[in-house]
Amino acid sequence: MQKIGYVTWGNAAQVRSFQDFAHLLDDMLYLRELDRHDLGAYSAIIIPDVMDCVELRAHARQLNDYVRNGGFLIVFSIRDVENIIDVVKLKWQPVNARDWLWWTRPNPYLEVRQPEPRHPICDAISLADMSWHWMGALEKHPDAEHILTLDDDSLSLFMDFRNLQGGGRLMVTTLDPHGHNGERFMPATTRFLEAFYPWLNGELGINRERNTFSLTYLRALDSTWDWEPPGLAETFEGTGVTLRYHALYDLDDTVLRDSNFIYIPNNTDEIFLRSRATDFLAFLERGGHLILSSQPAIPWLPFMSTFRAVAPRPFTNLKVRVRHDPLGFFSNVSDEFDGWQGIFGQYARGWTDMPEGAIWLTDVGPTDDPKPADWLWKYPTSNDKGGYVFMHNGDSIVRYPDHGPHGPCLLRDICNGIIAAEGKISKPERPSYPNLSWGICDCHRQQRFLAAAR
Repeated sequence: MQKIGYVTWGNAAQVRSFQDFAHLLDDMLYLRELDRHDLGAYSAIIIPDVMDCVELRAHARQLNDYVRNGGFLIVFSIRDVENIIDVVKLKWQPVNARDWLWWTRPNPYLEVRQPEPRHPICDAISLADMSWHWMGALEKHPDAEHILTLDDDSLSLFMDFRNLQGGGRLMVTTLDPHGHNGERFMPATTRFLEAFYPWLNGELGINRERNTFSLTYLRALDSTWDWEPPGLAETFEGTGVTLRYHALYDLDDTVLRDSNFIYIPNNTDEIFLRSRATDFLAFLERGGHLILSSQPAIPWLPFMSTFRAVAPRPFTNLKVRVRHDPLGFFSNVSDEFDGWQGIFGQYARGWTDMPEGAIWLTDVGPTDDPKPADWLWKYPTSNDKGGYVFMHNGDSIVRYPDHGPHGPCLLRDICNGIIAAEGKISKPERPSYPNLSWGICDCHRQQRFLAAAR
């Protein structure tokens, strides 16, 4: 399996840039622990800008040996690059943009060009998206392909060394996109990375598109609606999501490992679920997704709370309203989607508290004091690869809607929305949901919870 490693010294801008493109990267490698990693396991290693170059220098031999042994090292703007990288002889010059505010001028011009013959990466990244400024320049090297140079062709800003001794490859640039992107400053840098990382995956032959996903429905209560809901399987035909049913008490590591989604219906054993909390948290940690229909009396995961009902009068309190739907979960339902066979209150009669950073999806209760009937939360991990939790505080969502052309489509559409957000499917543009901010859970509370569960 080909993988891309991304080195960080813990700087927020570096980490945030990794999180932005985690769907196109594999592992975030902490610089101070780099010697614990076998870099040979990676097809490419990224050294982003805004790096602690003192600490990086301590790992110079490991990085150069990686290239000499056939690795592909990509180095963005770092200080003292000519003394850290020795697989080729680099010479840095303190030459910067003549006018740092060039883009504010009546006839804006930055003295850079993509020289002919243009490097193939230029088909992915335009000159405009390589243009903001640079942090010094490099003397041109006879063994390099030059991607970006000064307009007089005197110095290089982006070079590619292919087929080095041992079969390795080095790309080195004095551009600094990660710091600016991570600081949410300078849009060209974000556009650069949005093009660079897909190009890199293509260059390495890495195809991250997944055509099939597995949804495991945990059977708990032996009844028609809970055991094998009528019409549910048909909604998944042709979607790439494989629905399978599995007995709750037979949940094992194989099922957890082979599932992308786990759906847990409302009528289930919360005491048993609490006993498996560690397994569910590990499932979320590695990127699995939980879709829960629950009115928990036992908060069986550390980020859950107990269910509370809204006042049933006036009757309009039980009418569920879509509040915010950034992933299109409710796009195929009418305003009456929550009225199963016309009965309101079946879908949801209350709420649970949301963890910090969750997305409030639907309202229940009075209009002047609404509560979250449904919420979405991404499980926080250091590499931003945690799975999503869709929490429905009510009856089993596989019943809804029970009318209209789409059948009981809600579970299917939740899966499809999460797949799109995860960035695992081919889309014209990488999904961007600027309003989705994920919070960090209370780790001490989680540790106390797990200790109690054990």
